[in-house]
Amino acid sequence: QTCRMEAEEQEEDSSSLSNDKSETNSHCCLRYVPLGIAFLVLAGAAATTWYFLDYRPWHLEPSILQFYCGSLQVLNRRYSPDLGHVESRAFWVESAKLQNMLKELIHATELGRFYNSSMVYAFGEGALTFFFWFTLQIPESQQKEATAERVNTVLHQELSTSFNSSGSLSYQREYRVNPDSLVLLESSVKDIVVLKSTLGCYRYNYVQEDDILRLEGPDYLASSCLWHLHGLKGYMIKLRLEWTLPDCRDRLAMYDAAGPLEKHLITSIYGCSRQESIVEILSSGPVMSIVWKKAMYSYYDPFILSAQAVPLEACEVNITLQESLELQGKIGTPHYPSYYSPNTQCTWHMTVPSLDYGVALWFDAYALSRQKHDLPCTQGQWIIQNRRSFGFLPPIAKLPVSFRNLPPPTSLVPSPWFLWR
Repeated sequence: QTCRMEAEEQEEDSSSLSNDKSETNSHCCLRYVPLGIAFLVLAGAAATTWYFLDYRPWHLEPSILQFYCGSLQVLNRRYSPDLGHVESRAFWVESAKLQNMLKELIHATELGRFYNSSMVYAFGEGALTFFFWFTLQIPESQQKEATAERVNTVLHQELSTSFNSSGSLSYQREYRVNPDSLVLLESSVKDIVVLKSTLGCYRYNYVQEDDILRLEGPDYLASSCLWHLHGLKGYMIKLRLEWTLPDCRDRLAMYDAAGPLEKHLITSIYGCSRQESIVEILSSGPVMSIVWKKAMYSYYDPFILSAQAVPLEACEVNITLQESLELQGKIGTPHYPSYYSPNTQCTWHMTVPSLDYGVALWFDAYALSRQKHDLPCTQGQWIIQNRRSFGFLPPIAKLPVSFRNLPPPTSLVPSPWFLWR
């Protein structure tokens, strides 16, 4: 009986202890309830602030699609011929992976929330270069800040950071890209439409040094074709167009970029040119693209295209004229009679024997006129003794232009070619 009483007393003590513990625990929980409520209130306030100050205005604000075209080099991959054929399995496998890489790269930056779509459309020789376009949906208030230069800087910073570290992005485990190889240009929806329309007849060609490459003709089952020419760094590409028919209506457009970007149009030629049966056109660097557009009627083999790599040339000369009224020589733009390349700038410094002499220039199928502010300067801008003029093609073959009593030197920028005396 005594043992029984002791057992009952122990049970009573243990139950009282458990009750005390539960009361203590409940008091502790009650103590943290205000903190939890405060945390929830703060989190709700932060979410509400973010929604009304950032998310809601950005999503309610009208936005504009901005298009960009570019290229990037992968150091641990090499180009193979299969990647030059859009219909090959190797092309689609590699382009799909690099497209995901491009998307992941953009999402890793402040541009991620604006990402809309992207596409890898071509590959280039050497350490694998892939060509792409992508679209950002930019609010109108931030449109001016989304320039190609700004977007290029943001992506380059992210690539440089990941290049120098192991990184956490999945593409870093498979691809090692060269940040300094990034090229980015502004594009437009019209450019992308033209590019997509040519991918069924896309032709990639690598133009090697000291080699004249005959380009395969267009596919006449397609309505348009694109030739993508890629050459060595430090070289330009010279395209030779030869018309073979007396009459046709096909159109050819040449671009100083890897795709048909209207802002980088070099020139556009419509129909078989009777004035120039052979035309040579230069790019400003190692990339050029040509787009052929079929006319209403089919003209088989109306032209022949060939390309070669030519070295970049400096265009600055100091000239001292002699005491003579005869023609003393001729100068011209690099690789004349080819069309001079985009962004060409030539400077000729001419020194006359004394102030009794001036300079007379004879132009071949070219002339100068005072620059008019309401007209674009599309055929060469000239700065002569700080006076601006623009060049144009006159109806007559040769015209003289004289400059008298000009203190030496005289600076001229630029022309197709001319004689001086």
